[in-house]
Amino acid sequence: MNSLPAHLSHNALGRIVTEWANVIGVPPQDVSRDEWILVERADLDAVVAVNVDGFGFAAAPPRVLDLLRNAPPESLLDAAGLARRLPAGAHPIGRADLLFADRVPPLRRLNVREAAPADVVAVRGRVSASEWEESGIEETERKWAAMDSAGSPAAIAGFKRWRSELAQMAVLADPRHRGAGCAYAAAAVATQETVRAGLIAQWRSRQGNDASRRLAQRLGFTHCGVQAAVELS
Repeated sequence: MNSLPAHLSHNALGRIVTEWANVIGVPPQDVSRDEWILVERADLDAVVAVNVDGFGFAAAPPRVLDLLRNAPPESLLDAAGLARRLPAGAHPIGRADLLFADRVPPLRRLNVREAAPADVVAVRGRVSASEWEESGIEETERKWAAMDSAGSPAAIAGFKRWRSELAQMAVLADPRHRGAGCAYAAAAVATQETVRAGLIAQWRSRQGNDASRRLAQRLGFTHCGVQAAVELS
């Protein structure tokens, strides 16, 4: 029997796997642990692969699906290696760790409030375009701001509901306040509100972004999945 990832209930794991199966397009009756399921998706211009708690799913357009059928499972989660199996022009989008939380993290004693548009603009103005895009803040439906001692926004965090079970988390800190606990404070409140809404919080951390993963783990998120994606020409 597989051991249960720390801090995640059996119910939460089942909901996570079901949600990802729905996202990829896997019929519920086909879900099986330790087996990879390939799904034909004519609507995609990319190959997307994910393994969550031992359940592996991959989706691709019909023109490349056959190229994946005999691929070693581990290669489906290597974006660069996967791109080499595909026709010329395939571009690896990347690989990300998936972490989840279904309980409220300890809150920090910092001033956190519902973010106003001006708070978001202020933090956005102090980061690079790539940091802003990677954070995912722009896509969130609810946002909170952690304020510094002068009452200025030091970090923004929020979430966007996926389908029915998961909420994608996002966080971004003003570089001047990184390491001061502001990102944690804002993200803790965002996670609290996600859990209170009956959702499971999902944290996607690009592999190589160690600061993001460490923050998620301090918040109590548990790593139990990997996602890889390759864009097709």
